[in-house]
Amino acid sequence: MNFSIGHHLCRLTIVCGLTLASGVFAESLPKDYAGDAHFKAMDTNGDGTLSPDEHAVGAKKMFGTMDANKDGTVTPEEMDAAHEKMAGKKTTKADRSSAEKIKVVDSNGDGMLSADEHVAGAKKMFDKMDTDKDGFLSKDELEAGHAKMLKKNIE
Repeated sequence: MNFSIGHHLCRLTIVCGLTLASGVFAESLPKDYAGDAHFKAMDTNGDGTLSPDEHAVGAKKMFGTMDANKDGTVTPEEMDAAHEKMAGKKTTKADRSSAEKIKVVDSNGDGMLSADEHVAGAKKMFDKMDTDKDGFLSKDELEAGHAKMLKKNIE
């Protein structure tokens, strides 16, 4: 299937945004989502690594995509709708529910994801994926982090 750069960037935004923060959508994304085109789209300065700022921009874009009514929070229903739009299919019973996905980073327990909770979750995931602790993500670190996330929920 051929996808436009915009489509690839959108999927990468999902992956580097909330997916990295809480495992959202990880079950249904294609295995090649961290490929060269995606990584290059996030690597805005072209240095071959993702800085925390580049990663944060992707996370912010993802939050904006999910926050359909622009009220500053993402509900499970908004997450479901974003999942269907981005993945091209509804979640199945085998997938974790959006409520379960939100719960991973829902620090105040209100059942919704705030922008601040999302930012904190994305930063935490960045730090976990930065296995060499140099403050940047290489393409290999990003791919390894995604592969690990597909195998289990990382909190």
